[in-house]
Amino acid sequence: MKSTVFVTLGITAILQGCATYGTPQNKPTLQDSDLSQSYSYQNSVKRYNSGEVMVLVAFSGGGTRAAAFAYGVMEGMRDQPLESQSYDVSFLDEVDNISSVSGGSFTAAYYGLYGDKLFTDFEQEFLYNDVTTSLLQRFLTPTLWFSSSGITDEAITYYQEELFKGATFADINQTDKPLVVINATDLGTGVRFSYVQEYFDLLCSDISQYPVANAVAASAAVPVFFNPVVLENYGDCGDSNITNLVEQSELNSVAKSTHSSLSHYLDKEQTKYIHLVDGGITDNLGLFSLYDMMAMHGGQEGFFTDMGADLKPYVVVISVDASAKPQNTMGQSVEKPDVTDTISFMTDIQLHRYNDLTKNLIRETLKRNGQAATERGQSVSTYFVDINLNDVTDEERRVSLNNIPTALNLEKEQVDLLVQEGREQLLKNEDFRRFLEDFRKKN
Repeated sequence: MKSTVFVTLGITAILQGCATYGTPQNKPTLQDSDLSQSYSYQNSVKRYNSGEVMVLVAFSGGGTRAAAFAYGVMEGMRDQPLESQSYDVSFLDEVDNISSVSGGSFTAAYYGLYGDKLFTDFEQEFLYNDVTTSLLQRFLTPTLWFSSSGITDEAITYYQEELFKGATFADINQTDKPLVVINATDLGTGVRFSYVQEYFDLLCSDISQYPVANAVAASAAVPVFFNPVVLENYGDCGDSNITNLVEQSELNSVAKSTHSSLSHYLDKEQTKYIHLVDGGITDNLGLFSLYDMMAMHGGQEGFFTDMGADLKPYVVVISVDASAKPQNTMGQSVEKPDVTDTISFMTDIQLHRYNDLTKNLIRETLKRNGQAATERGQSVSTYFVDINLNDVTDEERRVSLNNIPTALNLEKEQVDLLVQEGREQLLKNEDFRRFLEDFRKKN
């Protein structure tokens, strides 16, 4: 049934492909606009300076599988107390930043808007919902076939009505919640595009008026099935903060690549529109968003110095990786795999190797930053917490979890299994337990 749904969805996308286009929803920055409190890294300093721990969380892509797995980890963070002589809060209260792509963006954005309502409403409103069928019914409406409205426009309308209720980034801009950075991919430049004011500055646009549903739709817009979400690149409004910072920094190779791609936005004639699709194409883990921003400030120290943020004695990065490795029978037969299986296997190989390289890069960067802080006389302990579907100890359970498809219409039992695994795996994770022990000893 699920494969039939996606085939129908694909046919619908192809039939509409020649007639559909996105209507930009971002507004230009007005001359008298006050962006001093806009939704940005720069203005998130209060989040980073509160509490005793710096916590950065990344949610991967993977449809409802990713959303449910991330939700389970959120439950675990909520249920884990952080106790010291000065205060008693949950670990979730210490989270400063959530970076997300694709399926993980639904969980991240919902929490950014509604806080603890995530734990009372999200399951019924999204996780247990057959979102695929609901979207398919909209896509197959005859009036859509003869309109300029695209499939993604219908998805945005659905997300607006069912999840985000017309909320904009002005609504998600709350100092008592983490900075949620929703990431998409720019098809034109191949660069990751983060929904924060620093990136909107490049487009001379104000993010505060932009709908959250549109950002989530862009982050989860799988190419071919969904048409891109389009942003307009408005006329010259002066130098952007990102451009200035990059030109003054000693860049590593990653930052140079990002800078080169972002520079295209400054050519307003050649790049009038930005076409955004699934954020998982450029970073399926969601880990690179903050790394890129730090690299453009010359590294972690420069980033926090420029922001006016305090470097905390504990820095915890949690990667929630919902990428799956389903079983296949290719090795049991001499027959060649069909085209669909071949493409699937090639994609999986590239995805997992890229994920492994990304995790190693972040892990090593954290280690170096901690050592550098120690050499400067600061005591900083760093922890990389890797939550994924391959570290499941029970073999039968691991196979079941990895065979859950990338879809928006999972069975309730599959959702519950993912939520349970995310929660339990966080609370049992060795690096997470090590942080808790270190924190308690020193507090």
